[in-house]
Amino acid sequence: MSSDGFDPEQETPAYAWLSNHYRGFVAHLSRNFDLSPGDFYDEISVPPVSEDGSGSFEFVEDDTTRKEIESYLVELRERQGRAESTVATRRSVLRRYVKLYREVNGMDDLLSSLRSEQGSSEEKARVADAFDALRQLDVALNTHASRLKYVQEVRQFYQHRVDFGKADYDPTRRLERRFGWDSAPEWDNSALNAEQIHALYRAAELPEDRLLVIGVCGWGLRPSEICALHSNQLTLSPEDEEDLEGADPYISFDQDERKNGPGTVALLVGIEELKSRIDQLYREYGEDWNGYILPSLSSKSGYISTETARRHFRNLAEDAGISVDGETPTPKMGRRYWYTAYGEAVKRVADRFKDIAEEQGSRSADVVLDNYLSESERRRHRRDEMQADLVGLFEPSDNSSRI
Repeated sequence: MSSDGFDPEQETPAYAWLSNHYRGFVAHLSRNFDLSPGDFYDEISVPPVSEDGSGSFEFVEDDTTRKEIESYLVELRERQGRAESTVATRRSVLRRYVKLYREVNGMDDLLSSLRSEQGSSEEKARVADAFDALRQLDVALNTHASRLKYVQEVRQFYQHRVDFGKADYDPTRRLERRFGWDSAPEWDNSALNAEQIHALYRAAELPEDRLLVIGVCGWGLRPSEICALHSNQLTLSPEDEEDLEGADPYISFDQDERKNGPGTVALLVGIEELKSRIDQLYREYGEDWNGYILPSLSSKSGYISTETARRHFRNLAEDAGISVDGETPTPKMGRRYWYTAYGEAVKRVADRFKDIAEEQGSRSADVVLDNYLSESERRRHRRDEMQADLVGLFEPSDNSSRI
């Protein structure tokens, strides 16, 4: 990496570089773990993040540009409270963008031209040239979603300048249209259906495998979240009806633990399996149990890896004879079922209040939900609907080993 101009201490290799030098590694990540290189970097938390957010842009010759980018990243973390993974992603994208901007345009002053819209067409052309070079050099930007995400990550920095009066315009405005990226993408949203999830659960003979299926498909957790689930995150018997999660048991997450998503997740199913698993672990390990629901004696973390979880999930799918679009399903496809079911539940709750909205002269049921129901009441209605979708999915087969 160093010989090709990269800094292995501060950044990850470009997709094209990695593919050219280690094509087998890229294929291995995709085939065996359902991961892109970017997903893999997120899993192992690289590039490393320095505590003060500085040092990543020492290669930038223009002092103002370097200082403003570093200041922006510090603000994301400290003032806006963004997760470290979000800040790290933004840092990596901006590093790559500034390097290409400099290579294409012969300078790395990104800001001087933004102080007046006079000459804005020239700066917009420079920005477009940098993205054009990025598109040609990095085959990772070969999908509609990846292109839009990259533009949006860079745009956040420029928009921050505009919002706080430090720039008169955003040079990435309408960039998608210029490249023909503004059409609606065809998202790959393949998901397991209810029947497949039921079959997947019935194929699980071990308690840990059953909880893996429930965690991904019934709780909507990421594989990494179910692997690292600890007993101190669980509230299985809420006593206060006005508790944040009402009367439902729930999982709590620290704010920085989830890059996206709420800090609590209601447990609408799988409570008995979870309690049985905890009892089993106490019997097996006693006071030596480390508290993880899916512990591992061979892992430094103390719990099974996401790679292990994905392998177990694939094995269960093969045992159950399940495929999606001709491929063995991944945990991501189970998680998509949860989000699809939740979206449908929200719609059904809104439909239930349409008549009341008409009686009140409101333009939509959303107005009634927002103005006449408390947050806990709205949450309860959504959960009741969601629970109806989940009932029956997680029933064991006759030969599964129960505790």
